[in-house]
Amino acid sequence: MPSKYKVVRRKAVKKGWLDICARDPKGAAEVLQFLETTPELRVPGKVKKLRGRLKGLLQYDVNYKDRVQYWVNKSEGKVMIEYAGPHP
Repeated sequence: MPSKYKVVRRKAVKKGWLDICARDPKGAAEVLQFLETTPELRVPGKVKKLRGRLKGLLQYDVNYKDRVQYWVNKSEGKVMIEYAGPHP
């Protein structure tokens, strides 16, 4: 499936993303493919809208421990990863 969105990581996310890649390479590849193709799709048990101070972000549960929090800019075709790492 071709990429529809460009995935952009904040600089502060780099270490967390690399840690996820080391712990769960398959899960990291799956989340990356998901974010490039269908980032707004709600997948029960995997993707949810966050509330409270994180309202506006979506969270993808990579595995039982790791999370990726992001938002989608449809007009620019970008997904901005705001957090990657263990459950905050």
